[in-house]
Amino acid sequence: MIVIMLLGGGCGLGVWLIVRSVTQRPVPLAAVFAGLDLPGRLYTPANDTAPENGALEAVAHRLFRSLGVTVTRQERALRLTGRSEQRHALDRLVGAVGGLLGPNLIGVALLTAGIRVPLGLPVIVSLTTMVGGFMLPELSVKDTAEKRRRAFRYALSAYLDLVNVLLAGGAGIETALYAAADAGDGWGFATIRSALQRARLTGRTPWETFAVLGDELGVSELAELSASVSLAGSHGARIRQSLAAKADTLRGHQIAETESESEAATERMTIPVAVLLFGFLIFIAYPAVAQITSITGPTT
Repeated sequence: MIVIMLLGGGCGLGVWLIVRSVTQRPVPLAAVFAGLDLPGRLYTPANDTAPENGALEAVAHRLFRSLGVTVTRQERALRLTGRSEQRHALDRLVGAVGGLLGPNLIGVALLTAGIRVPLGLPVIVSLTTMVGGFMLPELSVKDTAEKRRRAFRYALSAYLDLVNVLLAGGAGIETALYAAADAGDGWGFATIRSALQRARLTGRTPWETFAVLGDELGVSELAELSASVSLAGSHGARIRQSLAAKADTLRGHQIAETESESEAATERMTIPVAVLLFGFLIFIAYPAVAQITSITGPTT
């Protein structure tokens, strides 16, 4: 009965929150002005296939705003993964609701089957899984963004090599930057190409665009590239050696990361072997230990 009352109260609370979120509220003027200065949309594979924001996503986003809860603190990671804030709000809401209702439904099923469950156990488990379901999309976005940054660094090192080759062939700095971006394929090159196209349409220099793109992606190497290319474009500095050194540095970091990941994987592989060895030792030693403990002293 108590579980049914809790489920009924949760359903009533959910209906009230949905009605509260759907209610139209005036948007603050500061938020309107802030929306006029949004950065350019990054190119990501998800942008090609992601559907438009549906009604459920809008309701979830309004629900977060009406409760005063921040949807995410990783706006940069959301832009990098190509996921909208409304979609992220829906994912977090679905995870929280699923984590809250799942253990309660299992508890009801066990009670129906005649299996007695402690009253506080489903409540504790449901609260724990609710928090986990609420935080899981945030952790997933962070992990996906880090993987994209790593992939972008791989593409950036190849891009710098192409620029260096074009400069060695006698091309100008801006010509080399645009031609190298058109020569490559994949998400990293598409992102650079999209940023350079925005620079051409808005009248910005490529090095200014690299600085903005580095801030959007959270890749510090782009800011360093912007400073180097700015010297070449504005003051005629020799840039070939600098680009070659920067590409070598990026590859060195990538090799170091790959080696550290392989060493960590090797260390993780020793854990199952150690567990198996421990179990084998117990299997071997148990008969002797049982025989020793079963021996009783002589009776008088």
